[in-house]
Amino acid sequence: MRWFESVCGVKATFTNERMAVFSLGDFTLILDVGESDSKVTIGFHSENCDRDYQTVIERGGISLEPPADRPWGARAAYIKGPGALTIEIEQPR
Repeated sequence: MRWFESVCGVKATFTNERMAVFSLGDFTLILDVGESDSKVTIGFHSENCDRDYQTVIERGGISLEPPADRPWGARAAYIKGPGALTIEIEQPR
């Protein structure tokens, strides 16, 4: 939860000892405590991938792949999230 607040700049709308809920517009992200990390990529739409990537890196995010034009028609960057999570910042081209 702290990682999403400090690095992504989003605050949980609900927390308890087992979960955190983040309301992100039309999307709700629920993170549950588990016995092991889940390997998942969470993608976020961006109007400016390069700017948003730089903001996350300045807040302490660790780059996996810097922004680049991808063959599926988007500009995307990848950040190491907490545990086994990968965060994708994607801007449609």
